[in-house]
Amino acid sequence: MTATVVERVGRTSVHASVQDDAALCVTALGAELTAYVAGATTVAEFESWLAAERGPDWQVRRRLAAAAELVNIFESANQSALAPAWLREMDPTGYVPARVLRISSADAISVKALLEAAEIWTLTPAGA
Repeated sequence: MTATVVERVGRTSVHASVQDDAALCVTALGAELTAYVAGATTVAEFESWLAAERGPDWQVRRRLAAAAELVNIFESANQSALAPAWLREMDPTGYVPARVLRISSADAISVKALLEAAEIWTLTPAGA
């Protein structure tokens, strides 16, 4: 899963997949949270990156791909509505997943840690 996220942004024809990842994230997370995890200052800035002929830079593409994978984890667990809250929630060690994704270059280690944390969270019964 992690390799897929990191590898798929290395292709030359990624514009369509970037648009798909962005659309999925905006639908599931909202425009503001999606723009935030992508690294944009505003929704307008984020939208301008997507509208540009070249599309966003590789770090933004990786962050969007990782965010889309996170959304898929929550969808697979039938907990789609909880993805935005999880991204904003501080974990026991003091990290906020959305911030971790935003400040990372969505490298394999960061993505793997976030995906594993999301999977564990979705599998943990409430109140456990």
